[in-house]
Amino acid sequence: MDKKIIQKAGKYFTVEEKHKIIQELISTQCTKVEIWEKYTGEEQEHGQLLRWMRQLGYNTGIKTRRPNFVSNLYPMVQKKIKPDRATNNDDNHLITCN
Repeated sequence: MDKKIIQKAGKYFTVEEKHKIIQELISTQCTKVEIWEKYTGEEQEHGQLLRWMRQLGYNTGIKTRRPNFVSNLYPMVQKKIKPDRATNNDDNHLITCN
């Protein structure tokens, strides 16, 4: 059986609980929002985890976010400009709209 996590407001965690939450954030691929919601039931953490990390001496330069996009497996091909259009600056062709 999985442990049931008792959710409580962010300001009521003990120092040991804060360490445990931050270590879970660092060791898993979960986002800060996912971890926060798991432990508090709230959808927004308003930077609380980052504050805890700073207060408790954790390296805040570590990556704690997942990218919002999947890596581009198919990069865009650069458009090729036809040589006659790129070098020809003639205004001999007049286009009119009716």
